[in-house]
Amino acid sequence: MTVARGISPPNLPVAPTEYQVRYQDQFSNVLRLFFSQVANRVNSPTAHASYFDTTTQPNPVADAVNLFTYNSVVTQQAVTRGVPTSKIFVAQTGIYNFQFSAQLDKTGGSASAVYIWPRVNGVNLPDSATKIVIDGPNNEIVAAWNFVLVMQANDYFELAWQSSDTNVVIPYVAATGNIPAIPSIILTVVWVSNYESNE
Repeated sequence: MTVARGISPPNLPVAPTEYQVRYQDQFSNVLRLFFSQVANRVNSPTAHASYFDTTTQPNPVADAVNLFTYNSVVTQQAVTRGVPTSKIFVAQTGIYNFQFSAQLDKTGGSASAVYIWPRVNGVNLPDSATKIVIDGPNNEIVAAWNFVLVMQANDYFELAWQSSDTNVVIPYVAATGNIPAIPSIILTVVWVSNYESNE
């Protein structure tokens, strides 16, 4: 069992029957160390990350699994990209919130379905997929939701997608005028809580 960011209660010395300076000093030192530990934990940054991608991600093979990749890092702490950059590793056991937004479009044809779901350590999460239908070319639609997952230290998260239509793309759009560029995918990772297994 591994618990991230845990704080142990102080092991206070047993008080003597009569007042003793030595006991009072020991008691104060234990409390001083405990509150120093608490302050360090509270003030230290929690695990987090923010990534995005500046390429158009295609669907080269119909009905094949694609994995979103990220070529840009905004910030990361105890969370890292792996190789390939679809893999997002966490360094600490805990509960994490993975939130994404992806812009979907088509280069031709009529309406097509796209399925998106998460994987952990290369394994699909059960009951986790969502279907989105793109009406046709230049009918951009944004997929955006989140997953709150229990992750063990060194687990990795991936976001998969699939479509039967090779005209489906996850486009990157360059900046124009007052409008910033539109990444093909944005992913944020936030540590939510410690996790303790009851097993």
